[in-house]
Amino acid sequence: MKKGKFIVFEGINACGKGTQISLLQSHIRSLGKAVPLFLTGEPNGFDENGKKAREMLSSDGDPYQNAVEAVGYFAKNRISHQEYINWNIGRGITVLSDRYWHSNFAFQHAQEVSYEDIANANRGSRVPDLTLLLDVSLDVALERLDGRDGEERRKFDSDGDFLNKARNNYFELSRVLPELIGDNSIVVIDGNRTPEKVFEDIRKAYDSLWTP
Repeated sequence: MKKGKFIVFEGINACGKGTQISLLQSHIRSLGKAVPLFLTGEPNGFDENGKKAREMLSSDGDPYQNAVEAVGYFAKNRISHQEYINWNIGRGITVLSDRYWHSNFAFQHAQEVSYEDIANANRGSRVPDLTLLLDVSLDVALERLDGRDGEERRKFDSDGDFLNKARNNYFELSRVLPELIGDNSIVVIDGNRTPEKVFEDIRKAYDSLWTP
């Protein structure tokens, strides 16, 4: 049986992940109604660590607080998540995930946790086959957040300088993750364009996974 693929969508908040996941899901379904597909995201409610991580993300306050605790919650939640990811991929089911460890490297490094410590916390988790990093400018992200959330922003959306640090960290990941954790999966996509134009690049990256 051909194994499935593990595909991750990443980027700062309001980068357009939700829209592009839906478009890729529709594209995959168009290839055949029986194409198996599993949708997930992180952090999730598989265990108490994921629930605590979600509570932390939805809170307001200083985005620089609780950095070490956040790394621990995310990594432990990810370990329990592996069971579902590996089970599906082993049965030929492609897994699409809204966020993975790249978010930890971007956001928790912005909280001044070292890349090395984040990598150590995540060793043993599955390396994605493809990570689609949707990059948008800070101005675009803030404009979208204003339209979506107004002034009621979540913890990591409340500080433009912090969000820009996370964005810059994402750009470093193609350089640091191959050596730290064996992850060469990142493809950077310009997310400032229309959803249709963004998806053209995503579809090409997805289709290339199946090219011998």
